Amino acid sequence: MAFEKMKKKINNEKLMIWDFSLRIFHFGLILLVTGSIFTAKADLLSIHEYFGLCLLGLIFFRVIWGFVGTYYSRFESFNFSLEKALTQFSKDYKSSSVRTPLGSYSTLVFLIVILVLTISGLFSSDDILYDGPLTFLMPKYINFWTLIHNIFHYFLYFLIIFHLIAICYYQFIKKNLIIQRIIYGYSKTIDVDLILIKDKPVKGILFLFICVFLPFLVFKLIM
Repeated sequence: MAFEKMKKKINNEKLMIWDFSLRIFHFGLILLVTGSIFTAKADLLSIHEYFGLCLLGLIFFRVIWGFVGTYYSRFESFNFSLEKALTQFSKDYKSSSVRTPLGSYSTLVFLIVILVLTISGLFSSDDILYDGPLTFLMPKYINFWTLIHNIFHYFLYFLIIFHLIAICYYQFIKKNLIIQRIIYGYSKTIDVDLILIKDKPVKGILFLFICVFLPFLVFKLIM
């Protein structure tokens, strides 16, 4: 593999698990999703479009980073055990991974929902003042894409609520300090197998910003 894998059983020792680019991705996702919801509710659709384009680039970054980033950024680190997912909140549940099954599934679904929302938004219209930047390519399917866009934003609300409940549960009840993890990037968990990562923040951040602003620039040039 291109990066070093070293498993280590830790006992109250801090080790880096979330690279800087992934942490910036999370903060950017919060800001862009919040901005998208606010501008949509306020009927600021021209600004809403900018948020959507940047979100599309951010999701593109996350997908690529899921294959080339540090270990815990990669999809191969996700825990997709259905058996463990069904017993995650039982007393008998035990896991030596920092990733939980439900957390892995919810992350994947979150990415898919936002991807569908951003793509469908490109072809959507409010039939009054605003048309998406690519509506001219599929004029016969504008109503279809608009319907998809309107339906999936309810899925997004559900996922946000589910995410917030999960964060509160693990932060305040399980005492896993996941908020601190995503801010500082370190894990301090007893009896967990960790894989040491080698972060290259400059390359990751540069790639992230290129991905975020590229869709915005491309659509502005062709319009």
